Amino acid sequence: MAVTDEQNIIAIASSDKEPGVYALYGENQLLLTNINTKESHLIAKLPNLQSHGIGDSRFEGKELEITIHYHHPYICVVERFGVNGALVNMVTGHIRELKRDDYHCDVSSYSVGFLENDGKTLFICQTEWNRLDIFDAESGKNLTEREISREDSGDRDEKYGCIIFEDKNYLDYFHSQLHISPDNNYFLSNGWIWQPYDFLTLYNVKDFFKIFEPGAIFVDQVFCADGYNWDRPCCFVDDETFVVILDDARYAGNLESDEVENYEYNQLAFYKIKEEYVKPVSRNDFREIIPEKSVKCTAFNTYAYGEVQGRLYYNKTKGYLVAVTPDGASAISLSGEILAQIPEAVFRNTLFNYVDKIIIGWDYSPEHHVLYSWKNGIGVVEKRFECQ
Repeated sequence: MAVTDEQNIIAIASSDKEPGVYALYGENQLLLTNINTKESHLIAKLPNLQSHGIGDSRFEGKELEITIHYHHPYICVVERFGVNGALVNMVTGHIRELKRDDYHCDVSSYSVGFLENDGKTLFICQTEWNRLDIFDAESGKNLTEREISREDSGDRDEKYGCIIFEDKNYLDYFHSQLHISPDNNYFLSNGWIWQPYDFLTLYNVKDFFKIFEPGAIFVDQVFCADGYNWDRPCCFVDDETFVVILDDARYAGNLESDEVENYEYNQLAFYKIKEEYVKPVSRNDFREIIPEKSVKCTAFNTYAYGEVQGRLYYNKTKGYLVAVTPDGASAISLSGEILAQIPEAVFRNTLFNYVDKIIIGWDYSPEHHVLYSWKNGIGVVEKRFECQ
């Protein structure tokens, strides 16, 4: 079959296994297309993806944004700012419908990720605003069942007079996009806390099975946590190193006068998951990880309050980062040098009602070293950096 414009494709994701193979979503249908063989076929019908009229009706009249997560043989399709999703097994054809609680889901991406563990595929999925669960992808068994509670202890903080809570497996944190380390031992949640502040949290997978969200390590973003910029560009570059794109703190208003005078905007922050970079925080015994180093880079332009937008990937084979931004895509060395650019490969962001004229933005497959998008009337479009 041929994919037609009438199918209204609104989401695309590259296969993590086969080059030239893409999952497409449109009109409640999940399709698979192969640009090498020119063949396409229907994988599944997903009628449950329709988050209109839920909650306080804030979805009425708004475009439904879909995100596809491809981890062969599984494809997960979710409403990015809705409550519904579906996990599809392409081998068995089994469809497992998903749902998360509706609490500020209109600004928090539906958290999804895959892990390989002891020969099994595990599926991380957000079930509540502050809760992730890990499932056996094949059987659907929840491997992280637990009780979560928060109760008023009756005591008050002597200095501020605020309530002191007794928490059980509870973290006051809104999960959003997830990023998995190459060895499947760690993952990042690109979320936020009240009121509101963007904060990345780091989790050790083994610890998560035992202590869940309270095992979070907060990522010190060097003056960045100032508001709405969660789902910021970041990625792992190896099993113990991840990179975060920082905002320009000069525009955030949270630098002291002496800090402004000596401030240099280093856009790339590198974090090493080692004991010397993980520090205890006195408040509630939390921990935070500080950067190992930061370097200058100009791949990301800054917008309101000095914030950056886009996605970041690492091409392990070629040894460079790939930035997909509202101003185009760039290949970047680990020292911050821009190696190549493709201005037309732009990122589309709809968070906080920002919608440009692009129907589907560009994305990148680090497995196949290719930028890709969908164009009605043309189909899948691919581009590669000249430095390859």
